[in-house]
Amino acid sequence: MESGRRPQSILFCCTFNAVRSPMAEAIARYYYGREVYFASAGVKAGELDPFAVAAMDDIGIDIAKYRPHTFEDLEDLSFDLIVSLSPEAHHKALRLPSIRLRTLAVDVV
Repeated sequence: MESGRRPQSILFCCTFNAVRSPMAEAIARYYYGREVYFASAGVKAGELDPFAVAAMDDIGIDIAKYRPHTFEDLEDLSFDLIVSLSPEAHHKALRLPSIRLRTLAVDVV
């Protein structure tokens, strides 16, 4: 991907794909629609947290039907940008086979 160009595919990842990464994916889809391909995944299998559903509902975005995914559930791992939202997800992303991997670690308090 050329410097300065908007990524065409973005993966948000965290530990269980239950709170942070599905929320980030839904917010990104809300603002960018189909201009960019978005996905999210977790290092481990998890269940969607009702807190995440309620928080997103408060801002008008429905994620109640979202089902968490793991990295292994993804069909394609060639994302232009991977945003890791937990240390475990960051380490998993660094081990992906993609040569063009660009990661962004975000500290969430």
